[in-house]
Amino acid sequence: MSHNETEKVYVSQIEDVALELKKDFLKDTVNNTITQIDRLRASKQEVYQLNTDKRLERLLILAEDMSEAAFVDLYEREFQMSDDQLWTAYLFDHETDTFVFSTEANEKMMSRAEIEATLATKVVIEKGTLTGVFGVSYQYIDAIIQSDIKEIIHHQTYENDAYIWVNEVVNYEGGKDYAIRRIHPNLIETEGDYLSTTMTDVVGGTPYLTELNGINRNSELFFSYYFKKLQSDNVSKKITYAKLYEPYDWIVAMGVHLDDLDGYVSQVREESEKLLTRMVLNVLLYLISALVLGFVLIYVIMEHNLRKSTKQLLKEASTDPLTGAESRRYGERVLAHQFDTYHVKKKQAYIAMFDIDDFKLINDQYGHEAGDQVLQHVVTTVQKILADDGQLIRWGGDEFVVMMDRLSKDESIMRLDQMLYFFETHPIELEMGTITLSLSIGLTTFLPKDRGYQTAVKRADSAMYESKQHGKCKLTVSC
Repeated sequence: MSHNETEKVYVSQIEDVALELKKDFLKDTVNNTITQIDRLRASKQEVYQLNTDKRLERLLILAEDMSEAAFVDLYEREFQMSDDQLWTAYLFDHETDTFVFSTEANEKMMSRAEIEATLATKVVIEKGTLTGVFGVSYQYIDAIIQSDIKEIIHHQTYENDAYIWVNEVVNYEGGKDYAIRRIHPNLIETEGDYLSTTMTDVVGGTPYLTELNGINRNSELFFSYYFKKLQSDNVSKKITYAKLYEPYDWIVAMGVHLDDLDGYVSQVREESEKLLTRMVLNVLLYLISALVLGFVLIYVIMEHNLRKSTKQLLKEASTDPLTGAESRRYGERVLAHQFDTYHVKKKQAYIAMFDIDDFKLINDQYGHEAGDQVLQHVVTTVQKILADDGQLIRWGGDEFVVMMDRLSKDESIMRLDQMLYFFETHPIELEMGTITLSLSIGLTTFLPKDRGYQTAVKRADSAMYESKQHGKCKLTVSC
């Protein structure tokens, strides 16, 4: 085999190895993003179903001795349209097949099955000839999830100018306005624009048509096209992986530029031209091995740095060693940062303080070991209820602070009501016996007059003690 032929073989091998590594990275990242969407949907739906069930229980108690007319008034008060449009509710007379009340502005008569099909969480309540159906709609929950995913993707960073983007398909047959650009960190100003399968890249290719054809065939594909580099006018070829997320008709895609392969190839050519002895083949084999090893080492180093960064972040989080909640020291930094954010960006947060009613009696009667088990149980339960929508801080003893910066006021109250209801209805089993726990909670938010986060915490603390003075197992709001 001649020197030139040997060079071509090994250059081709280098390109193949590099390309496969890039493709693996793209596919893994897109699939991880889709998994993240699925987990977020399941978590949100579980929380909203719990809140829906709790509201049904309360309505059943209130409506028990009511007349039908009084029940209509109650139902309307409960579900009048709110700014956040959390609840979707219908009330109809099944004898006359007419609507009595609906949260939808332009309601039309629908069957019960049609109504329930629009709800992600749903319950039914009946009173005489009246049937009420209410819950949280798929549309409401999906809008929140899509907004959260958009925020996450906008703030993700990857090597080599890589990023994720999302297009929503509205017509799988293609053509003009076949899709909407939903998320694009490199072209944020174009989010919401319609796309066409006739659109071309800078060399005349039709990447949207290629992508849609591949999605229609296999729901996923790799393809290439030409595009500008991030924050640059330079154009280069990109390798892209796209996959369909059917629940939203989203095509989730990620691409990386391929021009860095030219550098690897040029290096091989320069080295090969210097090899004029009988050791040409051995040196080339050594060079290929070194380059392949280099790719492996780069991958290992990147993984190591990622694990190291993750460990550092976890260390900084500084959790309470007994309960697993965030420590007061770390929690004070979180509250201070949130207070600064409130004053600079006007982004509101809700702060709650709670403690365990009669906790001293638990310690005195059952011992401190049982008290520790109760604290751990409370933290585990509250963290599960909060999910990713709040932070739990152990303030001291059996006092805890909850900081919620992703929820509205109504949603924050609902989450705290859920905590009260859970502990009231789920006794904890200890070796020494069964204990029914209850919490006293105070809720507040940052106010313009506050000089620091400490003022809000004191206000939440006062509200908590007001709950205790009014019989415990209560939530007092001071906003």
